[in-house]
Amino acid sequence: MFNYLRQEQFQKGQRDRDAGLLPRMQDESYLSGYLKGRPEGLDETIQYFASVDEYLIWKQRTRRPWS
Repeated sequence: MFNYLRQEQFQKGQRDRDAGLLPRMQDESYLSGYLKGRPEGLDETIQYFASVDEYLIWKQRTRRPWS
């Protein structure tokens, strides 16, 4: 039964995220569903570089001409 409730909260978190709503609960399963699958932010990318300068150099090299 508890597994069903966890799954239900997880799916509710995903539905709220997909609907563009801010998190409405603090339940662990809900927040896991809300956060799972979200686009990675700058923090996720920049952690692989020793400094911000190295990240900016890499970003400049990989930049598309139209962006």
